[in-house]
Amino acid sequence: MAGVRNEFDMKERPGTATGKTTGTKPGATGLTARVVLIAGSVLFSLGVLEIGTRLLRWGPERLAHWPNLVRERMSLQTEGDAPCAYVYDAALGWRSPLNCVSENYNSDADGFRRAPGEQALALPPVLATGASFAKGDEVNDGESWSAYLQAMTGRKVVNAGVSGYSFDQTVLSTEEFARQVRPLFIVVSFTPDDIRRSELSVSWSRAKPYFTAAGGKLELANVPVPGKPGPLVAIPTAAHLLGRSALADEVARRLGLFAGWYYDEVRALPAGMGATVACLLMPRLASLGVPVVVMAQYGRGYWRGYADREKTVAPTVARVLGCAAEAGLMPFDLSDPMKAVIETRGLDALYRTDHQSAEGNRVVAELLMHELVRRGLLASTAGR
Repeated sequence: MAGVRNEFDMKERPGTATGKTTGTKPGATGLTARVVLIAGSVLFSLGVLEIGTRLLRWGPERLAHWPNLVRERMSLQTEGDAPCAYVYDAALGWRSPLNCVSENYNSDADGFRRAPGEQALALPPVLATGASFAKGDEVNDGESWSAYLQAMTGRKVVNAGVSGYSFDQTVLSTEEFARQVRPLFIVVSFTPDDIRRSELSVSWSRAKPYFTAAGGKLELANVPVPGKPGPLVAIPTAAHLLGRSALADEVARRLGLFAGWYYDEVRALPAGMGATVACLLMPRLASLGVPVVVMAQYGRGYWRGYADREKTVAPTVARVLGCAAEAGLMPFDLSDPMKAVIETRGLDALYRTDHQSAEGNRVVAELLMHELVRRGLLASTAGR
């Protein structure tokens, strides 16, 4: 009977696990309050970190101005804005803007970056081509290595660098600019990642030309490049959702989360084929009829992981520069001379986020000047 009574009691007693509940479970209100408190604390902390990040990076002016930082970093055009945005090009994918006027970056009617003191310079000019390290990202017009080289030599240096170019785009643009500028000689700059991006059909979220290589022969593909002038270039979903957050941008940069945050990529060639394509492109540079220096540059990330990257990246760079020498070009690897300077002065003195600082570009110009004199392309400026 006791067992029956206990079973009956459990079925009928309000609030038991098996009976009908007529009230709130004990502790439910407290659990909800704790969840709300934790969520509020997290949001408050993130808000404080966001404000702090903005103050440290830009100062109070960015507390009221919240653009999409990914679009800003990638220089993608927004509606009714960005006169200095890249422009679509059917042969190259994109090119630098014409007649751009801004605080830090200005271009002429041909899209070449301006530099102070361009009047009364010796001609014919030197032509500098490449990607962002040639253009001089993260520094002012007069702080690129081409601007410093111009000041050192008194000879005009045309800065035709275009941010984001892969090595194949650099070669295609160099062919075009060489016909236009008719230079004394050309300095073609590249980084290891420029070689890798030659394996892509979409780089920096933009369609680009690329070369296939079969039987030792190159075939140009994806031209005309898909796209048309005007439409916004798509940015990754994460950038749409969090692109206005300085904190999210800072985390992405520090973790090296570039693909998928700043841009999307689409592969067209197997990994490792970029070096093969670059080697097959060297005879095209050699056919331009003027001396060509092929200069390897390196971003801040290379030096952070130098021991590992020396094993993986150095062989690729050595192969590409070896192909340049075989084609009759002049290879110049900045790895060893820059390493010596970094060991003496530290990485922060020569680099900003990823690209060289003004001082870093001045060092590059000095090292390049020495190499150009050694090669007999320029007279020594000793005593100038």
